[in-house]
Amino acid sequence: MANSNEQMIDEIRGRLNLVNQSVIDPEKFKTADEQEIREIYDYVTSKASFTPSEASAIAEALGQIRQ
Repeated sequence: MANSNEQMIDEIRGRLNLVNQSVIDPEKFKTADEQEIREIYDYVTSKASFTPSEASAIAEALGQIRQ
């Protein structure tokens, strides 16, 4: 179980199988709201795979909470 924003973001990034993983930089989430990241993390880790539109929506949501 991930316990820091950076660890959760790293896990999310790995599960989304993004072509350009540098788009979601864990360093940019150090001071972001942990609850928001935890909700996305819980959703991502509960699914085995994602459609391209789901992965895009998740990446967009992360972009909105990035610090």
